[in-house]
Amino acid sequence: MSSTGQTIFEVVYEDAPIIFQGGIAQFIGGYLPVTAITEVFDVPGIIGGRLFAKYKPVPGGSLANWQIAEYPFASLQVAANAVVQQPLEISMLMICPAQAHGGYIYKQAILTALKIAVESHILSGGTFTVITPAFTYFNCLLTNIRDVTPPTDKQVQYLFQWDFKQPLITVSGAEQLLSNLMSKFDGGLPASLDVNSPWGQPTSTEVPVYDSLLPNESIVG
Repeated sequence: MSSTGQTIFEVVYEDAPIIFQGGIAQFIGGYLPVTAITEVFDVPGIIGGRLFAKYKPVPGGSLANWQIAEYPFASLQVAANAVVQQPLEISMLMICPAQAHGGYIYKQAILTALKIAVESHILSGGTFTVITPAFTYFNCLLTNIRDVTPPTDKQVQYLFQWDFKQPLITVSGAEQLLSNLMSKFDGGLPASLDVNSPWGQPTSTEVPVYDSLLPNESIVG
């Protein structure tokens, strides 16, 4: 990879892959990278020429997620029509070891400011965009930020995992899901049953309409 490509890769995927969308960013164009918050108090990083944190995707993120019903199906076609799309999940690892020049003191101030910013952003209805080398996840909801530093490491609390979920409530996602479901109902569900059962063999999905019933008359044959 060329030096220019390497620089672009680091900036996009390692330095600022988490972007605040809406919320606290609505007054500055609608988007705010996480580095705009962490670098405000990053005096050790400025002195040492390093950013406060680096990021990378945690293994196990989903590119596609579908769920099927677990009851018996009449046919493979019916089983295929029972597949329902589920929200995508992606987690990012924030690597932020304490640096020299008072790193531990500034680290607590930076993480405290980040915590306040995240809480304010979520409470004001903000979402997140998460950029990874494989896929860009728009309109994500942050569900958790937790310490995942191994207990055997000498430095504590320098690995934090951000867990995101991309719900199916965007306009495009909802329209696509509704379109898929409607097309399945229109073309995939059987209109008649051809089974040998004591319940008979219905040949139509139309519901009969009964205008009126005489006394002692029943709709059951």
